Amino acid sequence: MAEHEGQNRNIPVAGSEVSTAPTAGVKAFGEQAFDVKSSGEEASGERVPLGQGFGASASGKHLFSKGKEGKLPIASLLLSFLMALVILFYVLLSTTDVLYSDYIRLVNSYLGKPFQLGDLLQKDILTRIPLTYFFREINRYSFGYTLIFDRVLGVLGLFLASKPLLLFMRKKQLPFLQQLLFLILFYSLNKWEMLLNGSGYIHFLAFSAFYDYFYALDQAFSKKSSLLLLSIYPPFILLVAGPYCLAVFLSCFALFFFLALGKKLWDIKGTILLLISNGLCLFLYLLSNHYAVYEYAGAESISLKEVLQNHLLFVVKFIFYGFSSMLISGENLEKLLRDGAIQGKGIVLIGAFVLFFYIFMTLLYLWRFFASSKIPGNRSFARKSKEDFSSEQGQEEAKNRIGKNAMAAENSGEIFYFGLLPGLLLLHGLASHALVFLTRYMFLKESYAFQSRYALQYQSALLGAFLLLFLWKNEKRFSSGQELRTEQKSQTKQASRIEQKIGVDRKMEIGEQIRIDRRQKTAQGRFAFCLLISGIFLLGTLWTDSSEWGKSMYRREHYERMWMYSHDLSAYSDKELEDVFEYRHGGERIRKAFAIWEQVKKDWRDRS
Repeated sequence: MAEHEGQNRNIPVAGSEVSTAPTAGVKAFGEQAFDVKSSGEEASGERVPLGQGFGASASGKHLFSKGKEGKLPIASLLLSFLMALVILFYVLLSTTDVLYSDYIRLVNSYLGKPFQLGDLLQKDILTRIPLTYFFREINRYSFGYTLIFDRVLGVLGLFLASKPLLLFMRKKQLPFLQQLLFLILFYSLNKWEMLLNGSGYIHFLAFSAFYDYFYALDQAFSKKSSLLLLSIYPPFILLVAGPYCLAVFLSCFALFFFLALGKKLWDIKGTILLLISNGLCLFLYLLSNHYAVYEYAGAESISLKEVLQNHLLFVVKFIFYGFSSMLISGENLEKLLRDGAIQGKGIVLIGAFVLFFYIFMTLLYLWRFFASSKIPGNRSFARKSKEDFSSEQGQEEAKNRIGKNAMAAENSGEIFYFGLLPGLLLLHGLASHALVFLTRYMFLKESYAFQSRYALQYQSALLGAFLLLFLWKNEKRFSSGQELRTEQKSQTKQASRIEQKIGVDRKMEIGEQIRIDRRQKTAQGRFAFCLLISGIFLLGTLWTDSSEWGKSMYRREHYERMWMYSHDLSAYSDKELEDVFEYRHGGERIRKAFAIWEQVKKDWRDRS
């Protein structure tokens, strides 16, 4: 997987696969009460009208946001699908159907012999991503093993990954322009390397499963439904994610740690089972990884301790370079460095800006998470056994109790408006930054941090931060009881001072005016901050997209050159083949891979 590290490559390394496995949470008793809680919008108070969200017209609200609970946001999904088609057009325009890079290893390893069930019983099978065997055999017998099939699957996986995010935005009734900006960031071409490298299709499918898992956890939290069914997600992710599963499992452990710390756990049995499922799958992957043998090119024989002690500047640069790639793509950063338009310090500053944005949104999230008070009786209700509600009287009492709790939560802002999904995305993205460093520090090249092949992993943090930014901008000013009490206390002091001068009669009028003025200033400040951050990242994304579209013809020329060389491999030296096909493990392996590929295509034509 990492065999081409260190090379100035035009395409990415191989990836992992996933398909979406939606899991419906068990709906808890008390339908009426949970209808209030589950949507999130109603329980958190009033919303900013759609027309105030970056100037969007109110007519788009019903088209892109409204809808009954559980229904898909059709218009938003259609927009996402159209963007995915544009990405697919870019991929097909920039590539041709020819083996190169990691595909040479894949063909030599898996296509030289028929598939057998014994292939799935190897000790390191989990690092090889078992689901890829299934798709590889479909590709072999249905299409003669074409790279186009894998690339289409990659774009499909990217589209599927947008579905749970769009569902979350619909439930929170985000304005159309905010959803549009989110999709522009989501479909950024900073991931061009993974998109063009067909073997990375499994990564995109894996992320669709990750985001489905996160969304299912978010909905279980908002509805206080059972977690038992969600325990099937970790084994499924284990089969489709490869090394990417580490960030998911670690994020889930961190999530339940914070839930326990904030006294927000609601299903103890389901939580224990889900943690066991995550922990067991994590252990199985680490055990499988222990038996794996990786091919590295350009790696140094150096330990992490030595790097931290003797190469601290490299560590700092690597970390900040990685964050900078979420604002300006690695390709554009490399060009700026080559042209002398920016130095390493400038890239560090860009990365520091992105990290500051993440930290700010993380602290805001944690503050609201711990400040939101627990709904009285909610946790105890989740623990009740079925026998407690066997009688009609008990059921009626439960409905009344939960209905009152939900109504009180709606009025006082007790329900956690932000939900779990943005926090999980932030955790996952930050964990991915850490894991990229831990798996690439041995190359001692800070430029590795902003390579396009890692953009998909990094992007989770950016998506989570923007969801929080939009929710924070849209939420009602007094969504927290603590904030309301602070404001009332401040108003009382001010009104008392004014009362000494002008009397009691105008006290209420002045207090109300103070409240209105502060709300307006706060709303204006949030809007300005949201507009500034959105504008900066939008410009960076548009620059990335425009530059990548401009390079599409040159990328295709590179593939066509490989295609021309493939017609007469014996005429070129091993060094020439290694340079052209971006595979640094000998010309004989390259010739062998093309011979196997031709035989697979011949067998497919004969069957057809």
